[in-house]
Amino acid sequence: METTWLVMCPNWQKPEHINKAQGWALFKKAIEAIGNDYFSPKIECIMCGKKFSLQQGVSEAFSSDIVIHDFRYNSHESGKTEITVGTLTRIQLAKPFLDIPEINITPYLKPVDAVSGYITPEGFAVFSCADGCSVNEKREIGWYASGNRASEPIPIWRVLVSNSKDQQKVKNFRSEIVELESAFEVFFGEYLAKNLKTRLRQETIEWILKNRVDFQMAIGYRELTGQNIAKQYPIEHSKWKNCVKDVRDRIVHQGITITPEQATDARKAFFNFLTRMDNATMQQFQIEMNEIGMDGPRYSFGMATGTGTQQAIKHALKS
Repeated sequence: METTWLVMCPNWQKPEHINKAQGWALFKKAIEAIGNDYFSPKIECIMCGKKFSLQQGVSEAFSSDIVIHDFRYNSHESGKTEITVGTLTRIQLAKPFLDIPEINITPYLKPVDAVSGYITPEGFAVFSCADGCSVNEKREIGWYASGNRASEPIPIWRVLVSNSKDQQKVKNFRSEIVELESAFEVFFGEYLAKNLKTRLRQETIEWILKNRVDFQMAIGYRELTGQNIAKQYPIEHSKWKNCVKDVRDRIVHQGITITPEQATDARKAFFNFLTRMDNATMQQFQIEMNEIGMDGPRYSFGMATGTGTQQAIKHALKS
């Protein structure tokens, strides 16, 4: 398994990307070129040539409706397996997930009815029956397993981000934004608790964290850095306050409805403020895949534009 980021070109909605790849998984040489410099334009679009930073690229992907699934989980494993029609086939995963993974199965080349079952963190079974073929015939299936893997516990704020993606998937934008703001406030509290340990007594830290996030920013962040967070990150702070926090408050207290555009703005504002404040959080948006390629992407995605509508192109694992 290999670790990478999914990125989308900031120009992905422009004509040069119509019916073409708008995003992809970064390949090894691109990741090496970036190093730890997440904010410089070191990525070149494989379609239009535009240069952009890793943070920009991941922000575009995170904010879109195209790869919701990939940000719900941090690990994806896929493969092709030969099965015997009418029998049970057991598939062992490369390494266990933390919980029960989501499994998707599709026939490969020839039709066959197949479903997954007996799913555990370590693997799953495939049940098959005849569909235009005979029992005991050989068929191939493609399978795709998604879930979370980690060498250490996943932060609570990242779990809440996954919850927000569940709401985005069903277009429940109000609940999505409530989850996003909850994720941000949990992150910020954890960030202060960790970094104020060498500056303040534990009782003082606990007192700060008992208060609302605005108070935590005014008192806790200034104590930590000596700076006003709204002045240090004026664009990111303003976008977060206007597109996430204030909208969340109006959802909870006034029951307002949310448009898809507002939801997109909230995702982008959340992601940009979080990663600008602590660029180590970029690591929490990486995903594991079977193989990512050396010189070019093996995994790309986009929106197919037809007669006035858009449809998601299924992920392409390219050999």
